Amino acid sequence: MRAKLGVIAGGGALPRQAIAAARRRGRGVAAVALEGMADRETGEGVEGVERVRLPPGAFGRMIAFLRRSGAEEVLLAGRVARPDWAGIALDWRALRALPRVLAADKGDGAALSAVVRELEGEGFRVVGIDSVAPELLAEAGVLGAVRPSRAQRADIARGLAVLAALGPHDVGQAAAVRGGVVLGIEAAEGTDALVARCGALQPPGGGAVLVKCAKPGQDRRVDLPAIGPETVRVMAGAGFAGAAVEAGAALVLEREEAIAAADRAHLFLCGVDAAP
Repeated sequence: MRAKLGVIAGGGALPRQAIAAARRRGRGVAAVALEGMADRETGEGVEGVERVRLPPGAFGRMIAFLRRSGAEEVLLAGRVARPDWAGIALDWRALRALPRVLAADKGDGAALSAVVRELEGEGFRVVGIDSVAPELLAEAGVLGAVRPSRAQRADIARGLAVLAALGPHDVGQAAAVRGGVVLGIEAAEGTDALVARCGALQPPGGGAVLVKCAKPGQDRRVDLPAIGPETVRVMAGAGFAGAAVEAGAALVLEREEAIAAADRAHLFLCGVDAAP
């Protein structure tokens, strides 16, 4: 039997799906649900799952819980808001780590990589979702019933090129493109807000394309791009034509529901190769 899995759970569906995937494979789980971020039901009442809710600043208590539970591998899963350090109560272990995290905090990817190094320094193996639930990663090709047109495929290529250029600066994992024009790049607001913002920038008839891919050189154990049913619904309301995500590096959350929502709205969903 594989080692018990520790899950540090942020917001959204990913932590629940990761826990379910681990349990299907017979793995025990020690789940840390971050207060104010993780959904209330994350890990609750699931057989084979030890669960605790802790504030984000309780790093020492997280480590103690994971170690006491016998976790050897740790997965960081779900949305974690950039903290306001001045407003968070930090325990002694978090205070010890804070200078190193702040020194690395030049973007979400750098800050998360610093957290990974802290966990590894405590003797845990930090793993990616591909080793826990590889079925959540997008595969290459069309995922639903709708195919992108030639013009939309050109917009996808344009979005990929722009994200590849910006990625080394730890800027954004998503772009909105329409007719070769970049309507917006994902910033701190997140993908759904990007889509809503860019919906108003389109000409009549809409037709923008959302493109999501991992940043070049990104530590793929953390902060992978993702799409799910809610983003599909926001896209439909904003007049988008569809979304392309990086095959093998982007997550399709609640896959059946997301694909069904895209089909109902006549939007395409596809996995693409981000390599030039």
